[in-house]
Amino acid sequence: MADQIPYAVAATLIHRLGSATLREFGRINGVMNELERLKNTVESIRAVLLDAEEKQEEQNHAVQNWVRRLKDVLYPADDLLDKFVIQDMRNKTDEPHQNKLTKLSKVTM
Repeated sequence: MADQIPYAVAATLIHRLGSATLREFGRINGVMNELERLKNTVESIRAVLLDAEEKQEEQNHAVQNWVRRLKDVLYPADDLLDKFVIQDMRNKTDEPHQNKLTKLSKVTM
């Protein structure tokens, strides 16, 4: 039951990978294929986590160890998506300022 956390992280990652913002970021930066592969991988991990939870109830130590190792993959992936979203927001906020500077430099030349 305690390992519902990695399942929740996997579900959140899948949702975020399908978001319009991240898809736009992927399209602009040419990483759509990589994001799609990551989404497929996380969907597979989520499915295995469901199976692992059932097996873990039988006190299978190998499964418990495997789930702990999955956490080490899911959390950095979640952090990476945070960085993508932050970078996208920065690019969008800087865009109006860059347009104004471009217009201003054209007027002064």
